[in-house]
Amino acid sequence: MIEKQTCPNCKGTNVSEIMYGLPSQEFLEELKKDENKEKYQLGGCCISDDDPAFSCNDCGYMFGLRRHYEDYDDDN
Repeated sequence: MIEKQTCPNCKGTNVSEIMYGLPSQEFLEELKKDENKEKYQLGGCCISDDDPAFSCNDCGYMFGLRRHYEDYDDDN
């Protein structure tokens, strides 16, 4: 699990994890639930090495590199 992030631009903690790839119908249903609002954001299906991992829900700033956090998840 990824720890809570702080936006480097506005210092806010209302941050979403950006999810890449084609989402399943089950994932889209989970996104509609109140407890998941603003926790995740869809990043699209075109994936590169320099995609941001997080987006601030307050100021819109995108930060972190997705590949760094995917490497972390694979190790744990």
